[in-house]
Amino acid sequence: MAALLEIDGLKTYIKQRHGQVQAVDGVSLFIEEGETLGVVGESGCGKTMTGMSVMQLLPPGGYIAGGSIKLDGKELVGLSDNEMRKVRGNEVAVIFQDPMTSLNPTMNIGAQISEGVRIHRQVSRKEALDRAAEVLNLVGMPNPRERLKDFPHQLSGGLRQRVMIAMALSCEPKLLIADEPTTALDVTIQLQILELLYSLKQRLRMAVMLITHDMGVIAGRADRVNVMYAGKIVEQAPTEELFESMRHPYTAALLASIPRLSQNSSAALYSIPGLPPDLSHPPAWCRFQPRCQFATARCREEEPLLTGATPEHQYACFNPVGKGSLRPTAPLTH
Repeated sequence: MAALLEIDGLKTYIKQRHGQVQAVDGVSLFIEEGETLGVVGESGCGKTMTGMSVMQLLPPGGYIAGGSIKLDGKELVGLSDNEMRKVRGNEVAVIFQDPMTSLNPTMNIGAQISEGVRIHRQVSRKEALDRAAEVLNLVGMPNPRERLKDFPHQLSGGLRQRVMIAMALSCEPKLLIADEPTTALDVTIQLQILELLYSLKQRLRMAVMLITHDMGVIAGRADRVNVMYAGKIVEQAPTEELFESMRHPYTAALLASIPRLSQNSSAALYSIPGLPPDLSHPPAWCRFQPRCQFATARCREEEPLLTGATPEHQYACFNPVGKGSLRPTAPLTH
């Protein structure tokens, strides 16, 4: 049985005045029906661009240079704009990370949510507004019927994010792409939004691609995790197995960067030194090598392939870390 979403060898590039950026370089992943896949990595690693490639909402100059994206067996790469409009919001929807810049400030909430319903469900304006009130109630919006006349600036950050979720769920898509859905929110509201997404996923039986830079967000909420670095997947595994026995040094460094209540409050927080490589001229060897304390001469000569002891847990590293060295302690050198 085929997965709901199958991405194979995806290459997404962005043309610039001088050359092009290889934002996504050969990414392959899949999501089963009703599954949550966590895609985690630093800013600029290509995780958002992977999600936007599925939606084909790429920035100016962006294009899919190669690979395949199949949603429920249907190839999305190569579809016309009109054909993709039938897919967006209907079969696959997205929650953007900043609702204030994603919502239209000139339209009230009811008009923005009902617009997609009228397009995809061919219903009357009243029926679309009734559906808008229904999904607002579903996402826990207080007084949903009265809120239909409000504009985005009249709502708090948490309520605006609930509106974004309601818009995404209005046509009950098969796949929901949640792109950093809690970044602009405070900690208590973050927890509410994550719990809301989890409960809605269970109720509607939809698949979720949860894109985040925070390892703590995916813990306990994702079934599997794909770790991305510099446009490539460097480790993939079931969530529980990844946290118990992560193998790639970059994955270990991401986990080490999370503050802990048990750590020494006088000690400096760990941060990954250095910067990711320039993806307009990506290196032909391991892309994490300049920032890795376990790098050897081989890492500076060839690129590791994504492989592992089992098909479920794979990693792209010549010198995988063990359980005893998951938290880098020595300063990394270039």
